[in-house]
Amino acid sequence: MFFYIFAEKFKKSFMIKIVKYSFPDLWNSEYPIVVNHLINIIERHNPYELYLGLAFDRLAEFRIDLAKITVQERSEQETEMLNELNVQRDKLFNVINSVARSFQRAPVEDMSSHAKRILAVFKKHGKDIPDSNYTAKTKRLFDMVADIKSQPEIMASLEALSLLIIFERLSEVNSEFESLFMERKYKRAENHIDIRSIRKECDKTITFFWKALEYCIKAHGEENYISLVNTINTLNSYHKQRLASRSTRRKAK
Repeated sequence: MFFYIFAEKFKKSFMIKIVKYSFPDLWNSEYPIVVNHLINIIERHNPYELYLGLAFDRLAEFRIDLAKITVQERSEQETEMLNELNVQRDKLFNVINSVARSFQRAPVEDMSSHAKRILAVFKKHGKDIPDSNYTAKTKRLFDMVADIKSQPEIMASLEALSLLIIFERLSEVNSEFESLFMERKYKRAENHIDIRSIRKECDKTITFFWKALEYCIKAHGEENYISLVNTINTLNSYHKQRLASRSTRRKAK
C-alpha cells in the first residue's frame, strides 16, 4: 500500500506541464497569428486520436474570425498610412505656397510674376485647403491640380521657381491618398467586427482546451501527449518571454 501511494506521488511529480501565459496581453495584430499557430500545432498531432477532437473543433472554428481580425487590423494600419499621406500633402501644398510668397516679394520682376501667377491659382482654390477634412481636401486638390495642368503658363511658372517637382509629388500623394482611402472604406464596410468580443470567446475556448488536454494526460497517460505538449510549450514559452520583456520595457519607460 505504501509503495503504491509512493509510486502515485512519484508519477504525479513528473507529470508534464503546459506552459501558459495571458493571451489577452497580445496585440490585435499578433493575436490571430499566435492562435493560428496553436491550432496548426494541435492539428498536426492528430487531436482526434488523442481524445481532443471536441476541444480542437471548438478552437478551430475561430479560424474565420481570426482572419477577419487580421483584415480589420490591416485596415487600422492603413489608417496610419493615410495620416502620413495627409501630412505629406499638407507639407507639399504649404511649401509651394510659402516659396511662391517669398518670390512674390523678390526685387526681380520675372520671378515675382511667376510667383503671383501661382498664388492667384492658390487663392482661387483656397489657401485653407490643408484645414479641410479628408474628403473635401482630396476633391479640392484634384480640382486645383487639374486647373494648373490645364494652364501651360502656370506649369512654366512652377518650373521657373523649381516648384514643378513638388507640385507633381503633391498630385501623386493626393491620388495615393484617395486610392487608399476608398480601399479602406470598402474593407470596413464589408469586414467590421467586434474584435474584443471575438477574442474574449476565443480565450475561453483556449482555456477549455488546456483543461481538456490536462484531463486527457491524466486519463490516458502522459507518454501519449509528450510530443504535443513539448511543441505547444516551445510556442508558448517564446511568446510568454516576449510579453514579459514588453512589460519590463513598459514599466521602465
